[in-house]
Amino acid sequence: MNMHDMGVLIIEDDAFQRDILITMLKSLGISSIQVACNGKQALDILIGPGSGNINIALCDLNMPEMDGMEFLRHMGAMHSNVAVILSTGMDDKIMTSVGKMTQMYGVQLLGMMEKPILLEQLRQQLLKYGKTERKVPQSIAARSFHLEEMLQAINSGQFEPFFQPKVDMKSGRLVGAEALARWRHPVHGVVGPDLFIPALEQTGNIDDLTFHILKKSAAAVRALHEQGHLLTVSVNLSLVSLDDTSLADKITRIVREAGVEPQFIVLEITESAAMTDVACALENLARLCINGFVLSIDDFGTGTSSLQQLTRIAFGELKIDQSFVTDFSVNKALRIVVESSVEMAHKLKLKSVAEGVETQQDWDALKAIGCDTTQGYYIAKPMDEGSFRDFVNSFRKTFAHLSPASAQGISRKAAALKVLVVEDDDFTRKLTVQVLHDLGYSNVVDVDSAMKAVELLNAHTFDLVITDVNMPGMNGLQLIQKIRAGKTRAKPETRIVVLTSFSQTEILGSALALDINGFLVKPIIPAVVEEKLVQALSERLHLHSPVAYEAIMTALKSLPPLDERSPSHRAAAVSPATSRQDRRSAESIGERPISLNRLRPGMVLKDSVRLKDGALILSRGHALSELTINRLHDLQLMLPVNGIFVEGDI
Repeated sequence: MNMHDMGVLIIEDDAFQRDILITMLKSLGISSIQVACNGKQALDILIGPGSGNINIALCDLNMPEMDGMEFLRHMGAMHSNVAVILSTGMDDKIMTSVGKMTQMYGVQLLGMMEKPILLEQLRQQLLKYGKTERKVPQSIAARSFHLEEMLQAINSGQFEPFFQPKVDMKSGRLVGAEALARWRHPVHGVVGPDLFIPALEQTGNIDDLTFHILKKSAAAVRALHEQGHLLTVSVNLSLVSLDDTSLADKITRIVREAGVEPQFIVLEITESAAMTDVACALENLARLCINGFVLSIDDFGTGTSSLQQLTRIAFGELKIDQSFVTDFSVNKALRIVVESSVEMAHKLKLKSVAEGVETQQDWDALKAIGCDTTQGYYIAKPMDEGSFRDFVNSFRKTFAHLSPASAQGISRKAAALKVLVVEDDDFTRKLTVQVLHDLGYSNVVDVDSAMKAVELLNAHTFDLVITDVNMPGMNGLQLIQKIRAGKTRAKPETRIVVLTSFSQTEILGSALALDINGFLVKPIIPAVVEEKLVQALSERLHLHSPVAYEAIMTALKSLPPLDERSPSHRAAAVSPATSRQDRRSAESIGERPISLNRLRPGMVLKDSVRLKDGALILSRGHALSELTINRLHDLQLMLPVNGIFVEGDI
C-alpha cells in the first residue's frame, strides 16, 4: 500500500508525544490520522463507523484506565485487521515479551520502537505494512476437517509444496527453498499446516503427507536442474516418522527415483523431534546422512536440549527460529541470541540459516554477523511451484542489489576468461555450462570428448579447462597430460580443474602429479564451483618440465604401481607395511603429525599420504607446493584425521 493511502490510529496518553507523532506522519504524507488517549478510547474507535479507514495502530504500552497490553488482548479477540506498531520507553526484555504476547493474541505486529521515536525509524516500520504475515488463530469450529477428508485429499493430490526462497548472504545468490505443505481445499482455498499436521501426526498418518510432499519437491528440484538451476530444497520431517526404521531407505528411494542426488535435499528436523531417545530415530538420521542428505536442526533455540542434539546428531545446518530473527537488529537481547547461534554454528562447521527476515535492516544486521543463508518475507513469501519457477528466472535481475560489489567484480573478471568444458555426459555438461554462465563466465565452450578438446586447444587458447576423467577414447587424465606436456598449443599457465565423482580413487594420485588446479565433485554445487574456480585462477603455478609429465601413466583401471614413477613431485607407491614403518619411525623420535592448515610450501613429507581407503596419493619425500597443499584441502574429507608427517619449519 502507498503510504499516502494509509490510515493510522495513534494510541498515546502523553499529549506532547501525540503531537510529535502527528507531525511525523503528516511529513510522511499520511493525512488520515485518528488519536486516542488510552486503550479504551482506541477500542471505541475500532468498533466505530470510521474504523474501516484504519490500517495501522501506533500503540503505547503504559497508559491509564486501559494499558496497551489489555488493549492488545481485546484487539485479538476482535480479530481486527488493523496492524500494530508498539512504542515504549521500557526495557528491551519487556518489549520482547509483549511482542510475543501480541503475536500469540493473533494481532499483526509490524514492529516495536523505543522512545524517543525517530522519523526514519517510523517510516521503516510503516513500510512493513502488507509485507508481514498475519498469524490469525483459526476458529476450530469453523475450520475443522475429518481425517478421512485429509487422507482423501492427499491421495487426490490436493496437497502440494509451497516454496519459500533461501538466499546466500555472502554472494546474494538464490541457493534453494524450503518446501512448506499447503492444502488446496476445493472450498476453503489454501489451508495452512496448523489445521492438518497435528491431526495427521496424532493418528499416525503423517508419513503419507511427508512422502507426498517429498516426491513433489524432488520432482520440482529435478525440473529446476534441467533448466540449469542447481538449487536445493528443504523438506520437513516429523517426529512420528522417525520411529519407522525403514524411513531412511524410503526417503532415499523417493529422491533417487525422481532423478535427484540426495545432497540437493535438506531434511529439517525440529528440536522436539531431534530430542527423542528412541534408538531407531537416531539410526534413521545417521543413515540419511550416510546416504548424502543434509540434516538441518529446525527452530533452533525453541527446544529444551538444543546443545545435546548438536553433539549427537550429524547436522549440517542450524536454522535459527524466526522468533529470534524478526526485529533482532533493534533488540539487544535477541541480537545476542542470534549472534551466539551463528558463531556456534560456524565453530561446529554448520551452515547458519535465519528465517523470518522481513526488512533490509534485519538483512544487513545478519550479514554483518556472518550468517550464511536467509529466508523470509524480505525476499519472498511461500509460493506454488509455477510462481517459484518464475521467481527463479527473474531473481538475478530483481535482486541484483543483494550481490556485493566484490562479487560483481569477480563476475566482471569471469566474463573476460575463456573456459573449455569437456564432459561426455550431456546432462552434466549442460548443467556445468549453465552454472558457469550464472557465475558470470559468459565465454564458455563445451565439447563431449577429449579428442574434440585437443582439436580446440590446437586452434584456440583457453584460460581454464574443466574436464571429466572417465570418458571413452581419450580419458581426462590423458587430456591433462597432453596439455601439461606441451602436446597441444595450450598456454603453459592454463588452469585445469577435474570433474570427478571420486568413485575411482586411483585417479587422484595421477591428477595431483599432473599439477591440476582443483577437484569438483559431481554433482556440482554452484557455491562450491565458485569457490574452487576462484582458487584455481588465483593460485601460483609451479609447473615441471614437459618430460616429467610424459612419464606419468594415465590409463584408467590399469595404473602401474606409483613407486615406478620417478620424480619426487609425483605420487610414489609405498606398501602399507612400509608406510606403517615410516610412521612408527617418525613417532619414535617424538614427531607428531600436523593438520592441513599448518602445511606450508617447501615442507617435505616424512610419510606417505593415503586416503581413508588406503589409496596412495603422495609419497614420502614429496616437496609440498601451494598447488599440492590446495589439493589436499580439496580432498580433506577423504584423508585420515590424524594429520601429516613433514620435515621442515612448522
